[in-house]
Amino acid sequence: MSFVYDKREYAASTWTLEHMPLQQALAALNAHGVDNVEIWADTVHLDPRTKPDIGQVKQWLKGYGMRVHSIHAPFRNYDRPADDAEFCRMRTDNIKKTVDFAQALDCGIVVVHALDRNEYDYPTSQLSIVQDYIGEIAEHGRQRGVQIAIEDIPLGSNPDEIYTSLANQKKLFAGLGVKFCLDIGHVPLLGADMFEEIDAAGSDLITLHIHNNSGKTDDHNLPNDGVLDWPRIHDYLREHGYKGEFVLELYGGPTVESEMDVLDRTDALCRG
Repeated sequence: MSFVYDKREYAASTWTLEHMPLQQALAALNAHGVDNVEIWADTVHLDPRTKPDIGQVKQWLKGYGMRVHSIHAPFRNYDRPADDAEFCRMRTDNIKKTVDFAQALDCGIVVVHALDRNEYDYPTSQLSIVQDYIGEIAEHGRQRGVQIAIEDIPLGSNPDEIYTSLANQKKLFAGLGVKFCLDIGHVPLLGADMFEEIDAAGSDLITLHIHNNSGKTDDHNLPNDGVLDWPRIHDYLREHGYKGEFVLELYGGPTVESEMDVLDRTDALCRG
């Protein structure tokens, strides 16, 4: 029997509640029975550029009886310096600070985008730049007991961009000590095969982002709303050895009210 909508199998991303301060987001998730979270650290919540008080965050988590499954590292909305090397150093340092936050919060996973399609879309000729900084953050994580999980990212407009399926990134970053996060909603936008991605990641697959879409745009719908057959994917993962949790990374909409509606609909879907 599939327990595909058993709440005990899931963590929830605080990105769904990006219009709320982190404490309010944690309180709302707690009220909906969520005790395991991925904290969003891109622009809001735990972004090192906002200088969050990690001691205060630890108190909130303890008070709500919540644990942190993972942290999503920052990847966009930079005040970009003119010098490309300085920009790369800025991003690398921010990810390393996020790793430090993870260590302080007893969280073992930081999810990272190797590149961003809008702000720093690297062509294959600049692969060494990406390998260098991925290797640096992976080593920083290793020293702190935190694993870097590289995510698959939808295609951009550059025909020579680095192809970021998990299967390809596993080859590109071999030997760097990274693990992987499979975002199932990104797979059709990459033109990749879901089950080949799972097989390619193998035992290095340590977390997943779960949502659904039209197959054309990155909608981040509930897992039962779109072209993806989440129950089939879920069962394939379990049958092929994935024992971890699934992170619901759902778009909450433009307002606090719409975000709360998404929580209510998720609560109705996931029982446990």
